Amino acid sequence: MTPFKTIITSLLLIISITTNAKVTAEQAAKLGNELTPLGAIESGDEARGIPKWQDVSEIDVNEQPLFSITHNNYRQHVEHLTAGQIALFKTYPETFKMSIYPSHRTFAAPDWVYRNSKKNALTTTLNTEKTGFLNASAGIPFPIPQSALEVYFNHIARWRGLQLVNHASDANVGDNGKFQISSRESLIRFDYYLKDNPNPNRLFSAISKTTAPATRSGSGGLVLEPLDQIKEPRSAWLWDKGRRRVTRAPNFAYDQPISTANALRTADDTDMVNGSPDRFNWQLLEPRTVYIPYNNNRLDDNKLAYKDILQTGHLNPAYTRYEIHRVWVIRATLKGDWRHLYSQRDFYLDEDSWSIVIADQYDKQGQLFRVSMAYLQQDPKMPGTFPVVTVFHDLNSKKYHVMGLQNEAPKGNIYDAKVAKDNLFTPNGLKRYVK
Repeated sequence: MTPFKTIITSLLLIISITTNAKVTAEQAAKLGNELTPLGAIESGDEARGIPKWQDVSEIDVNEQPLFSITHNNYRQHVEHLTAGQIALFKTYPETFKMSIYPSHRTFAAPDWVYRNSKKNALTTTLNTEKTGFLNASAGIPFPIPQSALEVYFNHIARWRGLQLVNHASDANVGDNGKFQISSRESLIRFDYYLKDNPNPNRLFSAISKTTAPATRSGSGGLVLEPLDQIKEPRSAWLWDKGRRRVTRAPNFAYDQPISTANALRTADDTDMVNGSPDRFNWQLLEPRTVYIPYNNNRLDDNKLAYKDILQTGHLNPAYTRYEIHRVWVIRATLKGDWRHLYSQRDFYLDEDSWSIVIADQYDKQGQLFRVSMAYLQQDPKMPGTFPVVTVFHDLNSKKYHVMGLQNEAPKGNIYDAKVAKDNLFTPNGLKRYVK
């Protein structure tokens, strides 16, 4: 049994005795020792090529892949592939390829996030309804999770900086490879991590405006994202540039299709998953080692144009990078009294950053039909891990949607701007922002 599975087995034994209980001081003491400060296994796995955490130097820009996986040999690697990745090889047998590089555990966060996460191990619990959590400081809420929902909320509340100013483009790619680009400027304030957050149920506040194409330029949106969305539903507003007024956006949650994504993404697909978990039953599955998109610095290269990256069916494999990493696996199964586009959703989380990197999603008949991947990159300016792009594949239509392209954006991500004030995140603030 691998060290990862040994530790998870121990945690599962704890669950059977102390469901939703805080961990003991002895268990919390492993954070920063046997475990990383955020709860991953600190040691490596030499047999699988996984290094010790932070036992890395700067990645060589000329580093070559160890090998590549294609339709011809993927059966030799199924132990380290997800069902969605296997489906991509079957759907695009001539073109889909995964180049496997040496693994680098580059994730890092500020020391104060580490300290707060260790405190949370001793204090944080799910609320009674299991739609949020209580008694958490600004850090990972459950660094030693005891249930699938605790793992879920680790992704929801993971470290992504205090604020992000983002200039990026999204793309809708047809089954013939032709694509349409929509560009935007966004500002996201991660309220949960603010030192003086007056609203403990606020995860983040986000405001954005569309800059291209010309037919949509000048429109915008505002989202106030609560932690517990049963207690307090998400609030969203849109700027209608034609009528020059702010309107409330109703029912912006769950499987509402995103029209600007050609309905290839649902409201709760954004960021791989978001919102209230209440419509699904959640299960913690056996941990795995999987080839996941990691350290994708080449996808962020400003020398590339979008046409270089966007190809028929999937991203250009010449610019994608996969590494073997340990992942947590959680499964969401739709409750019988609810309706949703997805009947089952399998999520794979990077053990170091708590980022969901792969989502395999099944239709009402139980057939896999959508695969999402977040192509992670460690950004030293934060510092932390953030997707370079997130890709949403529809296996039936053979179309896909991409969020976050920045190759043709001159400013990229800005993490060190002065934190925005509350009055920006209001309907009147939205009016000012889009002008």
